[in-house]
Amino acid sequence: MQLSSTAKYTIQILQFLANNTGKRYSSTHIANELNISHKYLTKIMTTLTKENITNSTKGKFGGFIITKPLKDITIFDIVQIFEDIEKQQCILYDTRCDVDNRCALHDKWQKPKCAIDNFFTQTTLADLNKLTTLAIHIE
Repeated sequence: MQLSSTAKYTIQILQFLANNTGKRYSSTHIANELNISHKYLTKIMTTLTKENITNSTKGKFGGFIITKPLKDITIFDIVQIFEDIEKQQCILYDTRCDVDNRCALHDKWQKPKCAIDNFFTQTTLADLNKLTTLAIHIE
């Protein structure tokens, strides 16, 4: 499964905010830290705020903050905002692949697809935060 650039950036943004829980960061600061276009980041943050994943406050001490507990935000929750990950995209062709329209790898692909689906629905921002913290301590 290939994620769009928007989904990847969104995960990076939320991971950055998760690693700095309780602090508000301006869109300019986040864009600079993650090397993302400010305009692109602003569009993503507007969507995340509309989805009640982040909150924004204007002013000198304003910025963005995650509004939900990290354990309640899955990778699936994040990605589905920007992509239709429920669709049965074929891994061989740019078509839909399902029970009625099977490609040569359809049956073989079901087990790894289930594992990927489980990864997305069972991995939370809290999990990513733990892994990032662990990686920092190892370095």
